Amino acid sequence: MQVNEQYRLKKMATFCQGHLMADIGFAQSPNPFLKAECVIGIDPAASTKPKNYQQLFAGTLQEFTDAKPEVKFDTIVAGELLEHLENPMLFLKQCFDALLPGGLLVLSTPNPNSFIERLLTIRLSRRFFYTQDHIMLFPQRWLLRMLENNGFQHCELHSGGFPCPLLGLIPFPRPWCYQTIAVAKKPL
Repeated sequence: MQVNEQYRLKKMATFCQGHLMADIGFAQSPNPFLKAECVIGIDPAASTKPKNYQQLFAGTLQEFTDAKPEVKFDTIVAGELLEHLENPMLFLKQCFDALLPGGLLVLSTPNPNSFIERLLTIRLSRRFFYTQDHIMLFPQRWLLRMLENNGFQHCELHSGGFPCPLLGLIPFPRPWCYQTIAVAKKPL
């Protein structure tokens, strides 16, 4: 099922701040709502530059920071990326290191406690997954722990909505939402 992601993307953009922003893994779903003096899209996949992005970098966040160690971000956005990574803890550390003090990490990831996942788990369905590319899912309280273990503070979780046919994502209570949005701050 293809879902209109506008609700999640717009909500994520409301948490972003500062002059320099990175959108990591943006190529499949650029965020048209990100607004900053400079939005840099970082993705290993080749992509065309969205109108609201000022720069693109073909590679990973680590490759970007290796090439430009002097660049630090006010906000890093990573929508629907964490669940694809073999080492999500390393990625969170890289995000922490690439942020300015007081900078924000805004990410979203599927919620394994959503109604859809719960229904499929009852029967242990092996047919329907979010995608074949997902390696692992993160329960919300463990997502908080992962962020805190990587030095982030003031970690908050928000609902990324729930898919509704013809409407796309709609508001839905956080514990059972389809996608979780996490907002975490690097200490000053």
